[in-house]
Amino acid sequence: MAELRTEEEQVEALKRWWNENGKSLLVGIAIAILGVVGWNYYQDMQRQEAETASAYYQRLLANASAVQLGTNERAAIKQDAQTLKAEYSDSAYAQYAALMLARVAVAEQDLEKAETELRWLLSNASESELVELANLRLALVLQAQGRLPQALALVQDKADAWQARRLEIKGDILLAQGDNSGARGAYEKAKQVAAKQGANVALLSLKLDNLAQ
Repeated sequence: MAELRTEEEQVEALKRWWNENGKSLLVGIAIAILGVVGWNYYQDMQRQEAETASAYYQRLLANASAVQLGTNERAAIKQDAQTLKAEYSDSAYAQYAALMLARVAVAEQDLEKAETELRWLLSNASESELVELANLRLALVLQAQGRLPQALALVQDKADAWQARRLEIKGDILLAQGDNSGARGAYEKAKQVAAKQGANVALLSLKLDNLAQ
């Protein structure tokens, strides 16, 4: 009888505990299940978005790799690049898309559009290599617009992978400003850096020869 009472007491205790805690337990279980389901859904969506963005970018690259950017290639690049910027603006794909749009704009002689894309890229890029490349491209656009002081400010010398190209552009800008001595110094240093990097220096040699004439 004592054992029976003990079992009855245990049952009663379980009933009391369930009445007091059952609802909160069920709510907690439901929240946990929803959390897992929600997280899995979020992960699936992120993966799908990344795959879609990658597909757009791969198609963009395929068109951009054409030897010449014809009307069809330019139209396709603009469509895919604008989609990447609009729908995946926080991704690296969008940043490279802006670089492609700037290239197309230069090909179409729309320097104002090229500048807009490059400045957007500089405002959003986090990768240092991409920032430096965008600065070089912007310097060339500003030079083409005749805004030489602004262009020159973007190509001050620094030791990195873009040093030789930056110095060459600096020489071109100084030459356009009539500073032959400054241009020669920039070309000579660019040639030294390029030679150390194993790059072709034929064009730099030609520019130096032209200055000597």
